Amino acid sequence: MTIALALRFFHILAAALWMGSVLFWPGALRRALALGAQHAPPALAQARVGLGLDLGAGLATLVTGLVYASPVGIVPVPPLVFVGLALALVRLALLFAIARPALRRAGAAVAAGDLDGARAAAKRFAPYAGSAHLLWLLALVTMVFAP
Repeated sequence: MTIALALRFFHILAAALWMGSVLFWPGALRRALALGAQHAPPALAQARVGLGLDLGAGLATLVTGLVYASPVGIVPVPPLVFVGLALALVRLALLFAIARPALRRAGAAVAAGDLDGARAAAKRFAPYAGSAHLLWLLALVTMVFAP
């Protein structure tokens, strides 16, 4: 196995984990909050794990991609790949700008017994998840179809 092949494998694996990390928890948290306060703590814990996976897999995707595109990876890098890199960075920025603060607000609201406040904070997750998937898809397209 060559270094380039191993890097490509780990890059695709990290990207798949990154895509999957935001599939389950936003809806599960919204449904749990709709059921009542007693269902919120496990869903909040699951959301924290999902956001941790989101961050870890996102960083792993970026690092493996950068190493793959570096002289270590020994592959030519088409310019369109840098568009994909920029989209991935925007995806990570959304994680820090929208998802993490909204989860903190939802957790604080649940801890304070304010279920309506938690539900309001959780409404931020649907636009985040949709944007995250769109950015991930666009980044994938730029990587796969780069000339």
